[in-house]
Parts: sequence; structure tokens; C-alpha cells
Amino acid sequence: MTHRSHPFTQGLRLTLAVLLTSALNLPAVMAGDEGTYIETLNRTAGLTGEAPTEELSKTYLAHDRMKVVGSDPQGTDMILDPANGTMTFLNHGAKEYYQINVKDMMAGMSQPGMEQMRAMMEETRISVTETGQTKKIGDWTCHEYKVTKTGMMGIDQEICATEDVAVDVNRFTEMMSLSGPDGLLGDSPAAAAQRAEMAKIKGYPILTKTRMQMMGTTMESESEVKVIRQEAMPLSLFEIPEGYQQKEMAAPTAPAGMNEAAPEPAKEVGAPAGMSETTPEPAPANKDK
Repeated sequence: MTHRSHPFTQGLRLTLAVLLTSALNLPAVMAGDEGTYIETLNRTAGLTGEAPTEELSKTYLAHDRMKVVGSDPQGTDMILDPANGTMTFLNHGAKEYYQINVKDMMAGMSQPGMEQMRAMMEETRISVTETGQTKKIGDWTCHEYKVTKTGMMGIDQEICATEDVAVDVNRFTEMMSLSGPDGLLGDSPAAAAQRAEMAKIKGYPILTKTRMQMMGTTMESESEVKVIRQEAMPLSLFEIPEGYQQKEMAAPTAPAGMNEAAPEPAKEVGAPAGMSETTPEPAPANKDK
């Protein structure tokens, strides 16, 4: 068995990074099997001990679910189901899957751990400024925003968002970052202030450039949407394939800088650190392309 890099580790890092650097929003109601297909080119640099990467991800939005697929057929796919509160990671190479129930995960955490995470999230301060610049990116006319986040990590973002597409993903980004009304901060003043600031971004992010300072390391990432279209998507696309075996997850922990929504899979792979703070939460847009 070849171990360049564990396929689950690589895929899990990719899918989380994709979701948390380019927010994707699902319309509330889909007709039948009609869904939204999105292709995003993702680039990262600055991760300690790793070379810069460039990878194309495919996102499927239908049946009130989201599925993110990386370019490696033996890698990892991710399925989010807000109705059930589950995040599922499919390891195609091993024909295994890991599943997280967000509410159960939070309930299973120790009170000190919950309080520590809540305190760290409350320290986050977000500032969004529209620059007044307009850019043509691909087929879309975009407005530019500068975003600054301080707290657990220092993050600077340049987000170019368009109102030319009807893609709405707030439920998914809130589920990943635990930042929504049902998350760690609930409807606290800190949570309301963070959501209100991010709501200044009008439309769907087409290009997101992120520079993040974390534990003495600078990580830069860029996500650019290349394709958005409507197409038929069967429900089976969002289900666990037949013959895949479930693997257990280790008990969640809450060290500073860890992704709050992804506890460490038992003995298999370390959870990616510090991704959740990069998630823009765009306001719903107008029409689809």
C-alpha cells in the first residue's frame, strides 16, 4: 500500500478548505431532482511542510444537501445534511465513511471544552468594507469586499461576489463553523454582530483570496468559481454508497485553532487545523446562471 499522503487526510483537508474559503449556498426548495452544480479551482500555499496545491472541486446542491467532490477518485467526498445535522466523509480508497452529528458532538463535549471554544469564538471581531471596485470574473460582474477577522487567528480576505446567481449556502457554512443560531454562540450579541457584518457581502463569492496567520505560519489560499449551472441530480448522489463501512470518530477536543466542526477521526487522520475562521457567509443572491 502506497502512503504518499493518507488519501482521507488529503481529501478531508481539501473538502473543508473548499467549504471554508468559498461559501456555497443552497436554495431553500428544489424542484424534483433539479440542483446546482459548481466547479471551483482551489489554490493553497504556506502550509508547513507541504508544497503549494491546485485542485478542482465539484459541488452538488440538491435535496437540501451539499456534496463536495475532489479531483482524486480515490480521495474523500463530503456530504452535509443540515436537516439531520450530519457531516459525512466518504473515503473512496478504503470504502469507508466517517459521520459527525454536530449536535451530538456538542452535547458530548465537556463543559470546560465548550466554554473554552465559546470564549474563543466570542473574541472574533469581523470587519467588512465594500471597496467600490467592480470586476468582471468569468461570466459574472462582481463587487469587491475587504474582510478582516481578528481573534483566534488573524485573517485578511478579498472577496469578489456577484448578485447574478441564485446560490444560497448559509445553513451549510453555519453548520461547519457552529456560528449559526444553533451553534456555540447561539443568538448572543457576539454571534449577531458577526453575522450582521458578514451579511454586508451581497451575493455569491466568485473569487475569495485569504491570508491567514496561525501559530506563526502564514497560509494563503484562493478559490475561484469556474462553472455554475443547473442540472438533474438523483438523491442517490447524496447517499452513502453500498458496501462502505462506517469508522468511529475519536472524542472531540477544542484546542485553540482547531476546526470546531471536525473532531479527529480515530487513529486514522488528524483534523485540519484552523479552517473554520475563513468562512464568508454571503447573503442570498438573485438569479441563477
